[in-house]
Amino acid sequence: METKNFVDRLFSEYEETADLRDFKEELLSNLEDRIAHLAAGGLDEKAAFEKASGELGDISALADEISLKKKQEVLQEAYIGMRKYLKPARVAFYVVTGAVLFLGVVLAAVVFFTGEDQSAFEAFWEPNKKLVRALGVLLSFIPVTAAAFTFLGVTQETGSRYPLSAKRGIWYALAAAALGGGLLCSPLTYFATDRGLMEAVATLIPFFIPGLALLIFLILTEKDCRKPWVKARSEKEAQASREMWNDPVTAARFGMSSGAIWIFAVGLFILFGFLLGFHVSWLVFIFAVAVQLAVQSVMMKGKS
Repeated sequence: METKNFVDRLFSEYEETADLRDFKEELLSNLEDRIAHLAAGGLDEKAAFEKASGELGDISALADEISLKKKQEVLQEAYIGMRKYLKPARVAFYVVTGAVLFLGVVLAAVVFFTGEDQSAFEAFWEPNKKLVRALGVLLSFIPVTAAAFTFLGVTQETGSRYPLSAKRGIWYALAAAALGGGLLCSPLTYFATDRGLMEAVATLIPFFIPGLALLIFLILTEKDCRKPWVKARSEKEAQASREMWNDPVTAARFGMSSGAIWIFAVGLFILFGFLLGFHVSWLVFIFAVAVQLAVQSVMMKGKS
């Protein structure tokens, strides 16, 4: 029993998998055989156990390898394994929708770069007329293909998510079509008429805004479609994060690091502002954010 508890403790921090269980059983068998051999040579049971366990050395590398293998299997199930969820009919719809979208882009490019009365040089420098035609062509393709891709995407089962119902998928498709149509109608109105920017923006009201409102409603009322292993993994990561940031020492270290980063960033902002101009010096805040995220990542990695 002591030997089994010893082996279990060695792997207590690793995810239990079939490969890990097999390895533990093999290790336990070898360890018990070694203890029996040492005991037969004259050592008492405690001394034989200590000598045999000491001979194991550092087996954490092998345990890490087994754990990594499990993680790779999970990733393959979630992403690479998506092929098993794609039926031939669905693949055909994806291909057809992609071909229709490609056709629309090609036709829009042809309309834009070819002219009736203008040379290529004139068409390049006076694009408004051709841009309107190109946008008109895209308006015939983008909303339809956006709706089709959205419907196919949200009703597609993957290794990590269950599909939405067809009814729910239709609502998402309508929202995508309204968004796509609104985004194209606004510039089309601006370039095709003499009306100003406000009229072009107003074109968003009957299409873009209802589509955006519908999309927000769908997202906020959506049920959790994640598969059980994804939920368990997310909960495990969230628990680890809570434990990390609830640690006073870790929180204090992160607070001091963040303070130092931003004090340094403000100093550089003022310095570069006088040397190079404040229209350039604000870029230091982007680097400050990047450094803070890097520090947070290193701290989380060290705690994991």
